[in-house]
Amino acid sequence: MEIRIRIPKTALLALAALFLSTGYKTYDNLFEYSKNLEIFATAYKQVGTSFVDDVNPGTLMRKGLDAMLASLDPYTNYYSEAQTEEAMIERQGEYGGVGCRIFIRNRYPVVSEVFRGYAFANADIRCGDIIKFVSGQEMAGKSTGDVGAMLRGAPNTSLTLIVERNGKPLEKKITRVSVRTKNVPWSGMINEQTGYIKLDEFGQNCAQEIETALTTLQKNPGMNKLILDLRGNGGGLLAEAVDIVGLFVGENKLVVNMKGRTTESNRKWMTRKPAVAPDLPLVVLVDAQSASASEVVSGSLQDMDRAVIIGQNSFGKGLVQNFYPLPYRTQMKITTAKYYTPSGRCIQLLDYSKRNPDGSAGSIPDSLRKAFKTAAGRTVYDGGGIRPDVMVDPFSGEPLIKYLLEERYVFDFANEFRNNNESLPAEERFITPAQFEVFGKQCAAKLKTQLRKKMEEALQNSVKDEELVKMIMNGVSDAKLEKAVLDHINHCGETLMYRMESEIIARYPDAEREYKHMFAGDPDLATALKTLNNPDAYNRILRK
Repeated sequence: MEIRIRIPKTALLALAALFLSTGYKTYDNLFEYSKNLEIFATAYKQVGTSFVDDVNPGTLMRKGLDAMLASLDPYTNYYSEAQTEEAMIERQGEYGGVGCRIFIRNRYPVVSEVFRGYAFANADIRCGDIIKFVSGQEMAGKSTGDVGAMLRGAPNTSLTLIVERNGKPLEKKITRVSVRTKNVPWSGMINEQTGYIKLDEFGQNCAQEIETALTTLQKNPGMNKLILDLRGNGGGLLAEAVDIVGLFVGENKLVVNMKGRTTESNRKWMTRKPAVAPDLPLVVLVDAQSASASEVVSGSLQDMDRAVIIGQNSFGKGLVQNFYPLPYRTQMKITTAKYYTPSGRCIQLLDYSKRNPDGSAGSIPDSLRKAFKTAAGRTVYDGGGIRPDVMVDPFSGEPLIKYLLEERYVFDFANEFRNNNESLPAEERFITPAQFEVFGKQCAAKLKTQLRKKMEEALQNSVKDEELVKMIMNGVSDAKLEKAVLDHINHCGETLMYRMESEIIARYPDAEREYKHMFAGDPDLATALKTLNNPDAYNRILRK
């Protein structure tokens, strides 16, 4: 028997009202939407009644929704009733949970970061701990989203964890707390003249936190320059970003121009208050993880020639999202607009409307990036994030350091050090030559296999001759590869040891020590200080 699903007249009237109010091609759009809704509803019903096995209607619909939205961009998402809390976290940065970040390794969640002062830290959960069970449920094969949902919950509720550390199981009882992620985790003086503010995210009231930190720093009689650190900051509330810019440029200045398809999506965001530090020499630090609101702040200050931007090219997210309620306490987050900095540039890197053959979004090539002018006539470009005025190589020209960090060799070393040392050594530089030698040998032994594999792949892609590849690779012994890696590790030993010590210090409760260590060897900060300490160079950058 044929099953037909008709769209109710009320739904058609609602669609008609939508398109009449937005002024688009009303008839064509109304027909296409109503036709496709009817097709979808009929197919959904037919699968539910005819498929050979039982079908969970909720799961089927969720997969359809997720696939549909994924075809648009990564930021347009559907939230079920159970995920409403997750949507609240995105908007407010506050939740009942444990205070950690995780990643998946060998099918199990591994703790990658523990927030000081929260539930995991209170229970002595450490970086590198493998989460095996949460309240009796096996964690093998779970996604980070699945694990996060299980760890979150109402404040003052409890859960039991079985974690593995150094190959041994440990049972931990965790009491969830109200986690309010800190917008400004630290601010202070780097030296007698230079203030420093770290902004981790653009949550509620972060502009007020920045203003409080700034006015406190200004009480230091010698303070006459500032570094605002937006590295690793993935964004947040746009209104807070606009207010932060206002602290340095004053009121009634255009910060961002939002452009979308609806009247509500088109808006110019202007600063609202008088400046707190209108003339203070300012450097803003960014990196590849600085995104969205971070790019609004750094991009607008760059366009106004108000700050020197230092670091690495930012992420390139020039898209704006809004939340919309749906029936049964569900929600959607939808990309509704693009934002443009005061010079008129959009910094969105990936074009999700044009997909590569493999489904990935294509980036805008340099040849198609358009030039714009700052207030002082400097040339800036759209389509690729915020390009710093002064680029810094964070790995001091040593790609091996980047590889050791990305592949978590340094992460594992820091975990082992923490598990063998209950307190942090008092010495400023505390990794001994013997410890570094062991680390180097362990890395070289592991890397030789990975290096051989990569060399073989590169040769095969180049010469397309398996016999020739084998002949070449037979002439490269494992001993030679291992020695080459070890020599290179020793060559960049000073920079690598600084990175290793940074990872170790982050595993102890002393936040002050962590920042002071960063001030002593961070290449971005060193460049910022050098720039600020040379007023002529600072002013030349802003005028060129």
